[in-house]
Amino acid sequence: MMDHTLDNHPFPEEQALFINEPWLVDDYMFQYGKWEREPDLAFDNVRIYVPLDLNREAILRRLRLICSRHGDVDWKNESDFSCEVDQLVCQIEIYDQVCKSRHPITREGRALKHSAEGVLLVREVIRILQEVGDSGEGETFPYGTIEELEKEYKEE
Repeated sequence: MMDHTLDNHPFPEEQALFINEPWLVDDYMFQYGKWEREPDLAFDNVRIYVPLDLNREAILRRLRLICSRHGDVDWKNESDFSCEVDQLVCQIEIYDQVCKSRHPITREGRALKHSAEGVLLVREVIRILQEVGDSGEGETFPYGTIEELEKEYKEE
């Protein structure tokens, strides 16, 4: 048996962001919509917040890993592939939201909807998803995801 390092406060509060969305790390909860903001009330439940680094390279690395694991899109893997990428899109949204709060950008006196970092990241994600779509035989994925990202992150 392995002992684990338990650290109740690994970072000063100003360096950590706590997001109570456990479905970001638990695929079952994401795929079946069974997530709750409140911890499970089972007597033996232990809720653990797992550090998740959200930066450009970490997100792109996760996307490439997902693409590598699934290979070409086909009718057998399209649903699982799509669910994993949708989960990653949620991570991108959080990354963008934090970048926007840290580096607000305005144009002609109005705040832009997305951060410059988020827009650049989404462009690269779309490029990778287009390659996946061109090489596979998916009926809806990744085309719907690409369309949603293009619509949401279009130039303002």
